[in-house]
Amino acid sequence: MVTIIEMPALSSTMKKGKVVKWHKREGDFVKKGETLFEVETDKVNVEVDSLASGFLRKILLEEGIEAPINTPIAIICDSIDEDISSAIVAKSSVSVSPAIEEPDEAEFEISKPPRIEAKEKSMTKASPLARRIAEEEGIDIQTIKGTGPGDRITKEDVERAIAERSQTPMAPSKAEAKNELEPEIEGYEDIELTKMRMVIAQRLQESKANAPHFYLDITVDATAITQLKDALEKRSERLGVKISFNDIVIKIVSKALKEFPTVNASFLKDRIRVHKAINIGVAVAVDEGLVVPVVRNADQKSIAQISREMRELVTKARNRKLLPDEFQGGTFTISNMGMFGVETFHAIINPPESSILAIGAIIPKPVVMEGEITVKPCLKLSLSVDHRAVDGAVAARFLARLKELVEAPLLMVA
Repeated sequence: MVTIIEMPALSSTMKKGKVVKWHKREGDFVKKGETLFEVETDKVNVEVDSLASGFLRKILLEEGIEAPINTPIAIICDSIDEDISSAIVAKSSVSVSPAIEEPDEAEFEISKPPRIEAKEKSMTKASPLARRIAEEEGIDIQTIKGTGPGDRITKEDVERAIAERSQTPMAPSKAEAKNELEPEIEGYEDIELTKMRMVIAQRLQESKANAPHFYLDITVDATAITQLKDALEKRSERLGVKISFNDIVIKIVSKALKEFPTVNASFLKDRIRVHKAINIGVAVAVDEGLVVPVVRNADQKSIAQISREMRELVTKARNRKLLPDEFQGGTFTISNMGMFGVETFHAIINPPESSILAIGAIIPKPVVMEGEITVKPCLKLSLSVDHRAVDGAVAARFLARLKELVEAPLLMVA
């Protein structure tokens, strides 16, 4: 039996994936459930298990190459000498190149579906490797004369075209031909966007463009929550984990969301969906941007449980090892920049959620208490809200309740 392995959809936003590592080589035997390859998605790297047991007869997608989801990337057979030509033909209408004369090159074309106006281009006979090299070098594949069987364009044809181009004087580029009054600034570096950074940019732009944000700020006395954190730290050995400020805030937010369920909601064009589960995401900085691992059902967990889970999630996030269900399904997000000394900021809502809480640094400040000036550790809480889903008065009462719980965290058990 022949099994076609396809590029899996590992998240709701994933359109393409890149194989960063094959854990098996062609000819190796793989068991069902054994790790077969590792995929770089728009958020994390995910190890993918084999869907079947058998011999890995053909790897159709090399490491480092990107392909759309559902694209065939490998063939597994029960027998090492089983005929796989029928499997290739069965997939040719969507993924196979026009011919397969060159066994050393991948048979499957990894490219976007041709548009109607590009019909002539899609009919050009060329191997996938030749197409990829031409695209990387900026050469129109239709301008190259093929020397392969049936006039098929081969890798050698493209390399010949590249060599000929290097001997031909280049026309001035648009940048070179622009007005001399607008000279290009010297001394810069272009940083290519990673897949993660591109997705972050797209989602944040969509959030700001589509969700009418409004912002609420409140100053909180952090004396009690600081004392609670210190007390829990002293008992860290007995608890088996070191409690952080964020762990306590997650629990406080889950308590407030339980009391204000309409804040735990999403706007869905023709309706507002109020979520029963309280799944709180926490923004974690990684080298390529931000990842938001999610603590599910935070209202049902103790602070110690939340702390253990968060440490595991943060480690996975920084190693790009989060599983899809560990960063999807959030209903509310917390972003804390206090450790960087930032006193206040307004975060962008993480769609499809309706709110995000920004937490600033704890700063000693003079406050008036009973007619006298005293110094208290204070912090700013800033709530960004999607006005389509949550009214201003509801958001204000929710933020006021957060202030109460931070200033008197024992109310969580009341």
